[in-house]
Amino acid sequence: MTFRSSVRLRLALMWSALLALIFVMPGGTAFAETTKERVLREGKIVIGIHNRTPWGFRDEATGEAKGWHPDLLRAAFSELGVKELDIRVTEFGALIPGLLAGRFDAVASGLSITPERCRQVAFGAPDLKVRDAAIVLAGNPKQIHGFEDIVSQKIIMGAGRGSVSVRNATAAGVPESNMLLFPDIEANISALRSGRIDVTVLSSPTAIGLFSSGKLKGLESATPFVTTDEQATYAAVAFRSEDQDLRALWDERLVALTKDGTVTKVMARYGFGETEIVPDTVTVEKLCGGGTAGAGK
Repeated sequence: MTFRSSVRLRLALMWSALLALIFVMPGGTAFAETTKERVLREGKIVIGIHNRTPWGFRDEATGEAKGWHPDLLRAAFSELGVKELDIRVTEFGALIPGLLAGRFDAVASGLSITPERCRQVAFGAPDLKVRDAAIVLAGNPKQIHGFEDIVSQKIIMGAGRGSVSVRNATAAGVPESNMLLFPDIEANISALRSGRIDVTVLSSPTAIGLFSSGKLKGLESATPFVTTDEQATYAAVAFRSEDQDLRALWDERLVALTKDGTVTKVMARYGFGETEIVPDTVTVEKLCGGGTAGAGK
């Protein structure tokens, strides 16, 4: 094949790929297929997770996507003919960049709604109330029961890089010099066991999942770990800001799942109860602070 022929072939393939995304309506009006339309047509949705129970994880035995958000998504979309959840695992801090880069159709891994994130993505309706929790060595030797103890005792705290727990700790007065940030829970727990940190702070659902796994021998939950209502956050599925039709479809299905009792069943499956129920007064618009991509435009 000559160089000129090779170039023509590559251009033809690129043009074909572009045409595959373009449809022509009667009368000659062209439009691009939306993510929602593609998901419904293919019967497949690609979701990003950070492989953490109970949020979103791959079952070690079957490879199936499980967790709070994957279970809800499966229930929501299966009745629409979307039978395949194609899960893609990445670090927590790479979830939103991966969504924006088009590697996922949605992030279904326990992202909390914050004004900062709302400027990047479109959140679905809040589906779980989340508080901070703390994991310490057995016996809680430094008697840690809140951010005030971490500040007053100059305790070294571990947390996930990019997590809401870091924001809450900072707001409560924990200095940056007293925090070590890690890319994943395993690194956090390893640092706690080795004495590099005195406590690891993370979301209460994540702590529930960790202790249910039986992998935290020699550790315990710092109970109680006092937090305020202002420090509570709300988790939701995240979509790209241009995929408002897909987000709206998810919200409709979430309402239906709430009414038929599916949401309650999934909550019980992962150890959630009344303290994790989202109050009716809490909305995406309020949590986003009036701003932008995730504010339900």
